[in-house]
Amino acid sequence: MFFFVILFLFGTAVAQTPKPCTSPRQWEARVHSSNPNLDADLLGRFSYDSVFQRTRILQRVKVGRTETYYDIISLYHDKLAFMIDMKTAKCSRFNFDQPWRDFGIQPDATPLGVAYIGSSALSDATLLVTIWTGKEIIPINETARYIDTWTRNSCLPVSNIVFEPSGSVNHLRYYDVTLGINDPNVFIPPEKCFTDERHPVQYFPFGILRKNMLF
Repeated sequence: MFFFVILFLFGTAVAQTPKPCTSPRQWEARVHSSNPNLDADLLGRFSYDSVFQRTRILQRVKVGRTETYYDIISLYHDKLAFMIDMKTAKCSRFNFDQPWRDFGIQPDATPLGVAYIGSSALSDATLLVTIWTGKEIIPINETARYIDTWTRNSCLPVSNIVFEPSGSVNHLRYYDVTLGINDPNVFIPPEKCFTDERHPVQYFPFGILRKNMLF
């Protein structure tokens, strides 16, 4: 299956050599992720902010017949993550030490080429994308191969396919990408996430502005 996908991508590629790139510093998108092997499906709204090193995803996850709804806010500068169960309103707060990494094509990724989604014969019916492959460490601490698709212009994400060693395949797609953050308040954890000894992040929703964060 993986070999067939590679052949298909090469067959549709345009004769251009893409280069690694980084996505815009702030954007939002609808996302859809699926894993047929696990009968799992995710729909969400993703907000990305590299200026203040934070992400937020509001998601609905369905595994089999079980549905869960979560609001997950990750504040990399503060090394804090908040997960709010939208059904029970319970908020869990976690410390983490994962370094921030700008969203984009990794320097060690291998280009598979450039291709058109749709038809290049019509100016309003096509999207020029670049296609990449590489290896990454997945949460279960195993090395998996991936295929990423990005827009040729502006370096916006289109799709991500991860082939796990177990044979499981994860498909992630991005829709309706918009530049900027519509409402910065999405990164502010709700009142219920804080104890009596309130964390300063509640009062500084924009984090600490450093010179290298400026546009």
